[in-house]
Amino acid sequence: MPDELKNRAQKYIDNLDGIITELKNSNAVNLARDYFNDAKYYFDKEDYVSSIVCSTYAEGIIDGLTREGILNVSWKPPLEKPTVVVAGTWDVIHPGHINLLEIASKLGDLIVIVARDKNVQKAKGHPPLLSEQQRLMVISALKPVKKAILGNESGDPVKTVADINPDVFVLGPDQPYAEQLLQDKLTNYGAKTRVIKIKQKFEAPGLITSSSKIIERARQMSSSNNTILNST
Repeated sequence: MPDELKNRAQKYIDNLDGIITELKNSNAVNLARDYFNDAKYYFDKEDYVSSIVCSTYAEGIIDGLTREGILNVSWKPPLEKPTVVVAGTWDVIHPGHINLLEIASKLGDLIVIVARDKNVQKAKGHPPLLSEQQRLMVISALKPVKKAILGNESGDPVKTVADINPDVFVLGPDQPYAEQLLQDKLTNYGAKTRVIKIKQKFEAPGLITSSSKIIERARQMSSSNNTILNST
């Protein structure tokens, strides 16, 4: 898989290189160029995941400008993709989730594992806001996701990943799991999967990129509304 990641990182750089150098300067285009240069920097450092992430950001900016009619860009045909898996609760979908899914989908055909209700209760000490079927329906509808499935009922998400046996298992920046420990468990299950972690946390002005912060804000608003109602 390391050679596969290297090849994919190089293809993304080549694809961008054939387009980005021809674009006229603007603040948005220059930001895309900065990400493109970061992609080349990380490639030289042999950090191919970070290189692909930076290329993804650059492509996203250019795609956004194209949809707005500001640019007219045609990409090369999509690269052949391995199978990639991410796993989570996916209870309150926020921009951080979308960013992770978009990055993971650049690495291959994306399968998303949705945690079972009872396993969320066991792991977090409280049930999810939304049922597993509703969470599965929402995540299945997102553009980067090729397929979404429920995790197994045993509460061992690693076993679910091993049963799929993807080429890559991607961890988000906020998932507190040791990569090597997961790698060893997958190997013990007989899977040929490589574990990688996205280290760059997505942040954007004005956007809440944490489920816990969204829930906390909802609680504060509810408390504030109750205070107003009780005072009238």
